[in-house]
Amino acid sequence: MNKSSLRNAAISCLALWATIWLAFLSIRFSSLDIRVIPGIGPIMLVALGSVLLAPLAAIVLAGVASVRQPKVSWNWLALACAAAAFFGQGFLFFVSSWM
Repeated sequence: MNKSSLRNAAISCLALWATIWLAFLSIRFSSLDIRVIPGIGPIMLVALGSVLLAPLAAIVLAGVASVRQPKVSWNWLALACAAAAFFGQGFLFFVSSWM
């Protein structure tokens, strides 16, 4: 396995997380009402599940990359970004009253 592939996979998880969050925000602040689109419920539920699990997957991947190569600072940066995304998302869910 390539030495940077785990870090790249963690960064890809974080990029997916950010993309879906930006899609949620654009839907929230646009005038488009997605409730009238047939079959959108399961799609949005899968997107929400992906948003919840992507930081966890990034933490695991970046953690393994950091254990395999502890002197590479990019691995630690990816781990810190994944942890910040996870805890920031958790804080956002905790303080918001939308669920």
